[in-house]
Amino acid sequence: MNARVARVALAALLLAGCATRGPLSSPPPAIGLTEGAVYATQSAREAGPASDAVWRLQGRVAFANGQDAATLRLDWVQRGDRYRITLSAPVIGRTLELVGGPGGARLAGLDGGPREAADAEALLREATGWSLPVAQFPRWVRGLRGPGPSAGLALDAEGRPLGWTQAGWLVDYRDWFPGDPALPRRLFARRDGVSVRLVIETWAAPGSDAAP
Repeated sequence: MNARVARVALAALLLAGCATRGPLSSPPPAIGLTEGAVYATQSAREAGPASDAVWRLQGRVAFANGQDAATLRLDWVQRGDRYRITLSAPVIGRTLELVGGPGGARLAGLDGGPREAADAEALLREATGWSLPVAQFPRWVRGLRGPGPSAGLALDAEGRPLGWTQAGWLVDYRDWFPGDPALPRRLFARRDGVSVRLVIETWAAPGSDAAP
């Protein structure tokens, strides 16, 4: 089975078992701060507890590429620069597991056996058709800017980020869990006709059985 046929078959399986979600509600208005104050507030967040690099989240992720869409269960474990991302469609019993770090990534659960590549985002896109900014998401999901330049940072009335643009993606925060620091509940990212919508249900420290 060639790569294109494999992607079509996998997309059909995922769509058979996953319903798409409606659009998220509009974000709250931005707070009226000077540009310097906005970046100072965000920099303080990025130097605080929100920058913890060991965490686990569970929830739902919705992918769309202008032609197809699917919503999957997501279990993401992060330990420093290592991760384990599990995408599952319980109705059809299909599960993909992406494990990796700086040395590359391995995607298991595919017909034909696991595949490996240096670029995790490209590996997942080639195998499934879905785009997930794996290099940026470990920080984005905690309300932090990822590596590299960013622009358009705005904050809400609570001093939490509304979003920014980075690595070609427009990042948009729609809801937050209360706490100190507050952690995102709903995150929407889009780039060049593709989108990723994340609804986080739980945040936790990874257990010993959840190591990437």
